[in-house]
Amino acid sequence: MNTFLKVGLGFILGVFFTFGLLYINGVNQNTEENQLREEIRVQALKNLKQSLGGANSDENGQRNIQSFELTTTNGIVKLHTYMSKDSVKILMGRPQSTDINDYGYNGKVSETWKYKGTNRYVDEFTIEFANGKLKSVNQFKDH
Repeated sequence: MNTFLKVGLGFILGVFFTFGLLYINGVNQNTEENQLREEIRVQALKNLKQSLGGANSDENGQRNIQSFELTTTNGIVKLHTYMSKDSVKILMGRPQSTDINDYGYNGKVSETWKYKGTNRYVDEFTIEFANGKLKSVNQFKDH
């Protein structure tokens, strides 16, 4: 075989081989980029769910926000579930008594604050927190 034909055939085979490798590399890179995009999308959805209530949701992932209007000696105070203890303290003042239960086996901390209301002899408001967030409010009413 002629040397010129060998060189020409080698050049053509080299070009085809190079294009083949570039094509295979491009396909793999495209699938890796799509995989990365999908991972980013899934993480963004998790973050969105968490910011909308994942961290403050019940076992089913549903957020149940309840509002409370309390008539205190200082006027009407509006509270809602998942408020921080600091926010409640700003609105209600310092509690007359507190009770803390640390359930170490599951990492949950329950805290109960009691406030006097218009009746100075009875704790009128009992506010319960779970892990630093308002869980419930009970109001004693003298019928």
